[in-house]
Amino acid sequence: MDKRKTGVALFITLMVIASIMSIIAVSFTYLEKVQKDAGATSALIQANLLYGNTVEVLKRFFPAGSDNSDKLTLMYTMPLALNEEKSGFSVNLTCQALMIGAPINWLTSEQAAGLQEKSNLVRDVLRHVMELYDLEDPDGLEKILLQAVTGKQLKNKDYESRLKRQKGIVSKQQFNRVLQDYAVEYDDQKVLNVPWEKYFSFLKVDLKTKIDGNYLSPEFISAAFDIPIEIVQDSWVVGESTLTTFLAENAITTPINNKIYANKALNAMHCEQSFAYQNRQYEFKFNYIEGRSSNFEFSGQK
Repeated sequence: MDKRKTGVALFITLMVIASIMSIIAVSFTYLEKVQKDAGATSALIQANLLYGNTVEVLKRFFPAGSDNSDKLTLMYTMPLALNEEKSGFSVNLTCQALMIGAPINWLTSEQAAGLQEKSNLVRDVLRHVMELYDLEDPDGLEKILLQAVTGKQLKNKDYESRLKRQKGIVSKQQFNRVLQDYAVEYDDQKVLNVPWEKYFSFLKVDLKTKIDGNYLSPEFISAAFDIPIEIVQDSWVVGESTLTTFLAENAITTPINNKIYANKALNAMHCEQSFAYQNRQYEFKFNYIEGRSSNFEFSGQK
């Protein structure tokens, strides 16, 4: 790396540290108000304060619509650990790219607004995975997933009542519950051992939703473009390669659908933040996508 690139990397590093430090500064102003309380309730209060402060920092540092490739790469490769000696309070923040695979909610039969192309992609990747892991009833799993995504009624009344609670699959936890139903109904425990998060993402989608062309997982690329995983792992560098250059360098002529793949790094990440409070460790998770946060989940004491 030349001196100019080294200087830029150092500058970005200092900006990240300075910005995230503001999380601590703001949070400490509230710490005394809740530290006398006991148990998980006060920890949840502190988690919510940290969550709000962290999201505000991310909004400033990764503004929606901007190309923040360098900062994103740094964020994904350098977890932040900050401590305050006087109170013993500490925060650890780790973020990873969110849109590294196809949203499972694209699994639909709708024809409008290019949704069929997205649906075809999800079906192709899903079938690749089911064959790769030798699942017992691929048609059964696809049927259950489609019903969960679309909210259509099922003959199984108990399962139907659960699906009616929410249309679509908007979290990994919800997806896991669908897998559990398949595993019980079709007596296939192998479905629970598949690394689904390497092929799909689990979040709400709209007509503007795209997959991150800079941070795709090797497993997804292999499934989506029918390339042996060994070739992808040898030449795909997450965060440095782009899908366009990777395909060109490997003499793959498959056209890239710009309605599906973003040509610049997306400000979309999944973050996990842990903190020490009253001699205990707690953790929460959330998604940050183009200025908006969602899927806050307080995991409680670690």
